[in-house]
Amino acid sequence: MFGEAGASSGYTAQDFSGFSGFSGFDFSDIFSDLMDDDDNIFSRFMHTTKQRKNAQDLDIVQNVTIDFETSVKGGKQKINVYKDVPCPECDGTGSKDKHKRTCPVCNGRGRVVTGRKTPFGTFSVESVCQRCKGEGTIIDTPCSACKGKGYVNSLKILTVDIPQGINTNDVINIKGEGNERGSYKGDLFLRITVTPHVFYKRKGLDLYCEVPFCYSDFILGTSIKLNRFGDTIKLKIPENTVPGTVFRVKNKGIYDSRSRTTGSLYVKAFVAVPEDVSSTYKKAIKNISELDEEYIKPEIRKNYKDFILD
Repeated sequence: MFGEAGASSGYTAQDFSGFSGFSGFDFSDIFSDLMDDDDNIFSRFMHTTKQRKNAQDLDIVQNVTIDFETSVKGGKQKINVYKDVPCPECDGTGSKDKHKRTCPVCNGRGRVVTGRKTPFGTFSVESVCQRCKGEGTIIDTPCSACKGKGYVNSLKILTVDIPQGINTNDVINIKGEGNERGSYKGDLFLRITVTPHVFYKRKGLDLYCEVPFCYSDFILGTSIKLNRFGDTIKLKIPENTVPGTVFRVKNKGIYDSRSRTTGSLYVKAFVAVPEDVSSTYKKAIKNISELDEEYIKPEIRKNYKDFILD
């Protein structure tokens, strides 16, 4: 941000060329001394921000797959999470004797202040202590279990609440279940993938399915019961229903616990054509075909004579 602000204001390295009193002197040397890669003149202002970022750096993002029914009804699911936790051998100290001593260079601050002379005077620059790497403490004998890090990677089994209506690419945030380093705890982010269902499909909060019916069901009408993950739904097919008709059942879709709204269930009715039929069935169909020839086909020919030819 500082760089962008300087560029937008026109403060570039070339702007210093007007100072003729320092002929042959490279001003970039001054600022390169004051602004190293890790330690610069702004470090004292950024120190608190970096501390806040420490917790974010400990976050874990993990992919989790759940079945379709769980996404609709909600439920609980166990997941395995590998995370950094305080080393049990050294109680998170990183030291074999569980003791850390104050860094003699920075006196426990983790940062040191040095003076640098420039043509403009002496600047005080704060930087990370190289002796303790900013920790403020040092270890004489590192713990063999964690190699002096103070943490080890360990498996934790969590039981996670899956809310109703969750969908693929939704994220569940579990506070404090990320990696642990000292007093910092990251968060665990679970990116959800829902497996497809063999019968139901989902669009938003609506459920869709296709149900096969006999041809006679469309003519005479019928009724069926659908199993919606344990919820029985009755659906009536009126007589003379056209194949391909889609029926809507309100409030039988997916309930979203966040918006507290429920979608609809859409049922498409189609004709089930048998692959192998008996001679008796064929004979009955032939009788129907003769009736079709007498009552239905003349109307078809009349209404579609310009498009359907004899």
